[in-house]
Amino acid sequence: MSSASYPYPLLNGFVYRNNRPIIRPSFHSHSQYEIYYFHSGRCSYMLGDQVIDLVPGDFILMNGMTPHCPKIDPSEEYVRSNLSFDPFFINILEEKPRNLELLKPFQILRNHHLRLNGHLKSAMEELLQRLHCHYGRTDLFSYHRLRLTFIELLLFIYEMCQEEMNKRMEAPQEKEKIVQSILAFIESRYTENIHLDQLEDALHLNKYYLAKLFREVTGQTIFTYLYQRRINQAKMLFMLDRNQSVTEVGYLVGFKHPAHFSRLFKQQVGMTPDQYRKKIK
Repeated sequence: MSSASYPYPLLNGFVYRNNRPIIRPSFHSHSQYEIYYFHSGRCSYMLGDQVIDLVPGDFILMNGMTPHCPKIDPSEEYVRSNLSFDPFFINILEEKPRNLELLKPFQILRNHHLRLNGHLKSAMEELLQRLHCHYGRTDLFSYHRLRLTFIELLLFIYEMCQEEMNKRMEAPQEKEKIVQSILAFIESRYTENIHLDQLEDALHLNKYYLAKLFREVTGQTIFTYLYQRRINQAKMLFMLDRNQSVTEVGYLVGFKHPAHFSRLFKQQVGMTPDQYRKKIK
């Protein structure tokens, strides 16, 4: 869809009821926030180490940086709507609701899945349809209608996410904040050769203290969690591309030695990577 000559680029992109087939899905990430809505088809959405089996009416908000990818059944038409935008754009909107930070759901929840039914499902689809009517037009009236409809969409999302945000915003203990920082560090670099020295430099805390604290709060070591994250990613890659070899997938998720990958995979999954590949085929 051609870009519009608006005073400000409110949306980086918007595709409404897209039914184009995906030939070869692949994980991707980006700096923009994204809203994804599932209309119909058969799809499992892979988001970080989550696999979400979608039903019509599901929507996902994403901060964009977490790798994500749909895994679809090509025997059914896959229909979805996507829109993405840069977080900074909210600062240039002329009207913002008082005392509401519209981007808070993306900042606090980061990635969040909601299942809408009944009137909420209809309300979401009506908002997307109105955005579609105004998006891509170059006149000033359409620009302002698009702006107002987008604010309304962000308000709708805020309201839908408010209960979960309140839970997460309850003041966490200092120890939990540090563990969340460790988890964020691992999520951004789990395919790399991570050392405790890197964590120490990034968080400005003693590496032995970080290791002890992580185990105290989570019940497992940092490297046990790291290996679980890699194995979960490997399972997704096997689902996504069944032609990739065990060695290739092991390297992609951060293991340097195939034997180490196979041993840990069997410990966590109960079968070897090759057995797992054959099972899902």
